[in-house]
Amino acid sequence: MKTFRELLIDTEQQLLFADLFFGHGYDSAHDEAVALVLAAAALPVDTGAEILDIASTQQIVATLSEFLVRRIQNREPVAYIIGQAWLGPLMFKADRRAIIPRSPIMSSVMTGFAPWWPASRQPEVIIDLCAGGGSLGVLAAEVFPDARLYLLDIDASALALANENIIFHGVINRASVIQTDLLSALSAASADVILANPPYVDQADMDALPEEYRYEPRHALAAGFDGLDLVHRIIAEAAVVLRKPGLLILEVGNSWSTLEAAYPDFAFIWLEIAEGGHGVTVLDTDDLQRLLAQQQGAH
Repeated sequence: MKTFRELLIDTEQQLLFADLFFGHGYDSAHDEAVALVLAAAALPVDTGAEILDIASTQQIVATLSEFLVRRIQNREPVAYIIGQAWLGPLMFKADRRAIIPRSPIMSSVMTGFAPWWPASRQPEVIIDLCAGGGSLGVLAAEVFPDARLYLLDIDASALALANENIIFHGVINRASVIQTDLLSALSAASADVILANPPYVDQADMDALPEEYRYEPRHALAAGFDGLDLVHRIIAEAAVVLRKPGLLILEVGNSWSTLEAAYPDFAFIWLEIAEGGHGVTVLDTDDLQRLLAQQQGAH
C-alpha cells in the first residue's frame, strides 16, 4: 500500500496536469493535495510530516480516488468535497448551500477594523450582510467577544448553514441569523458596523467564470449587467441603519471601477490587503450621507 508521501506526490501530480482553477481557499495543486489526502484519511489539518512514510490503507486510497474524480473530472471545489473551508484562523462547515468562505474583509475583521474603528471601544452590534455560511460574522464574534452579531441573508438554506457554523463555534449566545432582504429588517441607528459581501459579479465576469464557480449558488455571485444591482441599495440602507460613528465595510471585487464611475464626486478608499484580494472599501456614516446625496441627485 502506498505511503502518505506517495499519495501526496501522486495526488499533486494529477491535480497539476488537470488544468484546474485554484480560487477557493487553496493557492496551488500542492495545497489542494494536502487537503484532499488528509480529509480522505480523516486526519486533522495540522497533521505534520510524521505521517509521510506511514502506509495508508485501502479505504483511504478508495476515498481519495472518489475525491479526485469529483475534483478533476467534475471540477468541484475542494471545500465542497471535504465539507470544510478556512477563513483566517477558523474552520467552517462548507457545502453548496452557500459560497465558499474567502472574503478579503477577513483581514479587516482580524485587525479589529483598525485604523477605522477606535481600539478603545468595542462595537456593540455588528451585522454580517449577505452572510452566506456565516464565516465573517462568526469570525467577528471571535474577535469582538462583547459584540452582538446578526447574520443576514435572503437565502434560508444559506442561513441554515450559517446557524450550523454559529453552533459549531460556540457563539450561539451572541450571534443569530435573520432572513431578510438586505437591511430591511433592521431599525434606524441600530448597528455599529456592517460587513457587506454581497453578490457583485457583473455579466461579463459571470460569463467567464471557471467551471469550479458553477457549483456555488449563482444568486450569491451574479449582480446584473454592471455588478452593482445590490450595492446602491446597501449604501442607501446602511446610511439609515448605522449609528454614528459607524462603518460599512463593503466588498465589490472587480466591480470597484464601476462603483467609482457611479459616484464620480466621491473618493473611495480601497484597502490594501496583505492576504490577497481587492475591491474592499470602508465608508463611515458621513461618507454614506454624501453617497446618498449623489444617488438622489442622479435621479
